[in-house]
Amino acid sequence: MSDLFQELQRLRKTLDTGNMLDLVCCFPTHMGDALERGGDFARVVERQTVGRIVVCGMGGSAIGGDMVNSCLGDGLGVPLRVNRDYRVPASWAEESFFVFSSYSGNTAETLSAYESLRGTGAAAAAITSGGKLQSLCEQDGVPVCSIPGGMPPRAAIAYSFFPLLCILDALGVASLDGLDFDGTQERLLQLSEIYGSDATQNTAADLAGKLSGHHPVVYSGGGLLDPVARRWSCQFNENSEVFSHYGAFPELAHNEIVGWRKANALAASIYVVSLEDGDDHPGAKRQADAALEMIEPLAAGLARIPGFEGGRLERILSAMMLGDFTSVYLAFLNGVDPTPVKNIDLLKKRLG
Repeated sequence: MSDLFQELQRLRKTLDTGNMLDLVCCFPTHMGDALERGGDFARVVERQTVGRIVVCGMGGSAIGGDMVNSCLGDGLGVPLRVNRDYRVPASWAEESFFVFSSYSGNTAETLSAYESLRGTGAAAAAITSGGKLQSLCEQDGVPVCSIPGGMPPRAAIAYSFFPLLCILDALGVASLDGLDFDGTQERLLQLSEIYGSDATQNTAADLAGKLSGHHPVVYSGGGLLDPVARRWSCQFNENSEVFSHYGAFPELAHNEIVGWRKANALAASIYVVSLEDGDDHPGAKRQADAALEMIEPLAAGLARIPGFEGGRLERILSAMMLGDFTSVYLAFLNGVDPTPVKNIDLLKKRLG
């Protein structure tokens, strides 16, 4: 057993009180259950003409919408918008199908968005494990896809991702025919075994070792993996308790690159992770190559993660899984229990 993995195993015994590593390992199993629940729920969703899909959610419940949007790409027949706010923009209220996604069912912003549409006759569905959202939907006759509770929302990403795919298919705005669910699940099971073991190709453990003591900045090529970069950053925030930031080419080449102009203490504390995909636009690839060459001498380090193989579903979820494992291992190296989110709990307490 390598010294790094032996240290991670030792730290896990005292730090991982909520078994976050097990939850990350279980994503392929969650995938199967989430697909089954989503498929069953889709039978009550009526095919209809809609001009827009609006996913109302926050945190781990919202990122599923971003990832579905990216995964489907041109295969999505209407725009999909993720609404992370207390209110729904007035221009979205008409001709939209709303999906209220709240793992707990008690997310204040999602409940507020729901309340703002009550009585309008807006077409909607919900994905939740219960709480006030489920109660309101039952009162109003809004169909609910019931998902299992008891997990941190960020660990339940399968349940905000796959049921939404099934809803879009049932509405007739997307087709799931081109998505290789069986092959993807098999590959994710393989990755889970690799990242959870002392395998020589355990990229997650190795990357966590490089990131230890630094602030991760996660970049993407602005295509398929754009929401994955966001997911990585959020996982570093919540699981690892570190400041993290994400950005995407080509946009960051028009602004953020200037912030890397000179060597300084801040730049030297940053470790850049570049998530790359084979379908990234050639222009974005050229920008990334040139910009990362400029950034590397100023930063603490640079890790370029080459694109995964397979279809869009397999690639986006494989990249996500690598980030999830890395964030938990980084938590251990930081001496942090990856499950509690004390500042979020404190903020909620202050807000009453």
